[in-house]
Amino acid sequence: MRIPPVSFFILWAVILLMVRPALLRAEGPQQEDERVRRIIEKVVKAYEGREALNKVKSIYAKGRIAAFAFGEEGTYVHYFERGRRLRVDIDYPNSSEHRILNGTKGYEGGSEVTGDRYLAMVYQYKQLDLLYGLLHSDYRVTYKGRGKVDGKEAEVLGLIDKEGPSMKIYIDTKTFYIVKVSGDFSMGGGTMALSAVFSEFRKVDGIYLPYRITNFAGGERIAETHIREYKVNTPMAQSLFGPR
Repeated sequence: MRIPPVSFFILWAVILLMVRPALLRAEGPQQEDERVRRIIEKVVKAYEGREALNKVKSIYAKGRIAAFAFGEEGTYVHYFERGRRLRVDIDYPNSSEHRILNGTKGYEGGSEVTGDRYLAMVYQYKQLDLLYGLLHSDYRVTYKGRGKVDGKEAEVLGLIDKEGPSMKIYIDTKTFYIVKVSGDFSMGGGTMALSAVFSEFRKVDGIYLPYRITNFAGGERIAETHIREYKVNTPMAQSLFGPR
């Protein structure tokens, strides 16, 4: 039977619609890898480039923290040293938090911790070491589309490595700073997203660092830290990273 011309074009369009998704899937991974590569290049450039980032070995930060969950304000200090060493000291008028990560060991208040509490420390270390991790391909990175952070457009990348929760990072489409990090943790038989939003970036010793960090749990704002002082590559005694 001879197919009328109009019907022929309709049939051809249907065939194309059926075949095209398969073609897109075949090309997808290569296109995604290229998109991810371009985004990471722009992020590295925004933070003053590969050479500047490779020079960063340690970061000291001091400031104030407001804990909205229990209505207290206190002091915040962290010592970060590349090689999985991190110490965070938070002191409120009526309580305190002291967390230490040293390689494969984690401590809270002088006691060793394991499981999700240890992985939470690793996650906090990774937040501070994200740029180096991206620069040196420590993660398997996938493109997750676009999102918004504080009303601003952001590119979203998914990060997976051999340890801890998968993460998402949100990159401002104008500045290419990392403005949000989010990870899913097991809690109470379910999962909860713990995230940090970074803002008020300023240049410190050749790189850009955030002076305001807002923390969320399950979408609820729980704390905000205002950094008053940074020191990059300041010497750190190894005793800082032992149990208190």
